[in-house]
Order: sequence, then C-alpha cells, then structure tokens
Amino acid sequence: MRLWIITPSEPITDDRAYIFGHLKSVFDEVMVTRVAREATESAPPPRPPDAVLNIVSTRSRPLLESIEFHAHDAGAALSSPTSAAWRAEDKRTYLENLADLSPPTRIARTLDDVRAALDEFGGDIVVKDPFGDRGRGTERISSAGDLAIAAKVADNAVGPTRELIVQPFMHGFAKGDKRIITQKTPDGRIEIIAQIMRRPPPGSWKCNIRSGGLLEQTDLTDAERAIAFEVAARTGLDNTAMDIGEHEGRLYYIEHNNSAGGIIDYDLGRNERSVEKIGAFLLHIARHGRPDDDSVSGR
Repeated sequence: MRLWIITPSEPITDDRAYIFGHLKSVFDEVMVTRVAREATESAPPPRPPDAVLNIVSTRSRPLLESIEFHAHDAGAALSSPTSAAWRAEDKRTYLENLADLSPPTRIARTLDDVRAALDEFGGDIVVKDPFGDRGRGTERISSAGDLAIAAKVADNAVGPTRELIVQPFMHGFAKGDKRIITQKTPDGRIEIIAQIMRRPPPGSWKCNIRSGGLLEQTDLTDAERAIAFEVAARTGLDNTAMDIGEHEGRLYYIEHNNSAGGIIDYDLGRNERSVEKIGAFLLHIARHGRPDDDSVSGR
C-alpha cells in the first residue's frame, strides 16, 4: 500500500516528523509532497497512491480541489474530504452547521457592523480573522475607542476578504479551554484519542499554545465527550482537533482544525496509541475505500 502526504512547504515540525515516521512503518511506501499554503495547485504524486493524507492546512480552496483531483485521478481515498477541510480553514463556515453549539456569532463586513456587534454584545467582543490560526488575527475590543483594532485585523487578514467574525467576549473561556482530538475508525465510528487543558499565560486571555498557553493533563466529563462527538460528526473530518470551553455553566464549541500531524502537541505522554489510530484508519481506507460518513456515533 502506498500513501501520499501533502504537507506545507515550511520545515516539518517535530510532531509531523513523528507521525510521518509511524506511517512509514504502516505503509509500504510513503511519498511526501511539500506545497506552499497559498499555492493554487499541487503537483501530482510521484507514483499512484492508494490513500492521500492532506495536512497542508491551506487558505486556498483551488489547492484543496487540485489535491482532490489527483486523488480521484489515482482512484485513491482522500483524508480528509475537501469540503470538510475547507470548512475547517474558513471559520465563517462554522455558521453553516455549528451555530447552535457556538457562542453568538456575527459576520462583520464594515466597522459599522463591528460597532453594532459591540453594542449588541454588551460592549466587550472578540474579532477574528476567518483564516487566522495560533491566536493570530484574534483580538478583544472593549470600547468604541478600540475599533481601530478591528480595522487592523481586517487589514492584516490572511485570506482575500476583509470580513471578520465577531463574538461576545466569554470570560469563562479566559480561564482555559479543552482541546479534544477525535479520530474516525475503520468502521466509521468516532473515537476520542487525546485531550488537554489549555490555560492562558499570566496577563493574557488567549489559550493557544503558540501564544504562550499552558498545558495540563485533563479528563473529560460526559457532557464534554458528548459535545466532542457531536462536533466531530458535523465537521466531516477524519481527524478533528476542537476547542471546547465553559461559560456561565454552559459548554460551547469554539473552533476546530483538521488535526492529523498536530496531535503530538496535545499529548504530553507521547501516547503512541493515538498515532496508531491514525495509521490504522489510513491503511483501512487505502485497502477498502472510505467508510460510510453517516456512521458517526461515538462510544
């Protein structure tokens, strides 16, 4: 069995090197292609693959579609599906099927829209670049005098749009959130394979690791497990990393990523079993094709 991995063109991080090493022990051959996140197309695989793992995390939908074309041309199973990968990259798409689990959310196209949301949400909001990551492009605005911050976020947005996501500032989230990682199994179920508590560093409200967030081992409540399975099912991804926080006694889904390769960041014990789950799923779809995406119940 042959696996083709598409990964960003920047240097491969330790966590991705770890999972690539494991996948080389699972497949007869692993081919790795590096592609710039902003590219509009990918080169074809060196040899026809049996499965394709896309972890390029791109803001370019044409690039995702190019990867999908090469997978289809080779008759290879693609992980994760292109439509699901795009929904993970563009946070505006969360409103399509996750609005009932999210904090109240507005899309702002002008500063007047941001000002209206500031009034609606009680004078304390968070604005987000739809394509931001690692805490970048996410800022808090607590008064009309801070609206210039929103303009700066829009001016420096990663994607081609000046639209911003606006949500109320949720004080509960500033105490920490949980990153939960799920993996689809060969028979189409979903399993939780890792979780970690993320807390903001002193003087900050952001929990992102790349923004200095602090990690703690944690367990999950039944309610947290239930919302994790619900979110994972709706994303359509094979491997989902989601952030869940509590505010005023209610759990909220915050955002999610297409996670394969980033799992080790959130596994302080280097749990090899988690990586083995990813390899087992990819080998299964290489041999048998993708499982029925409607079979998504957890346990």
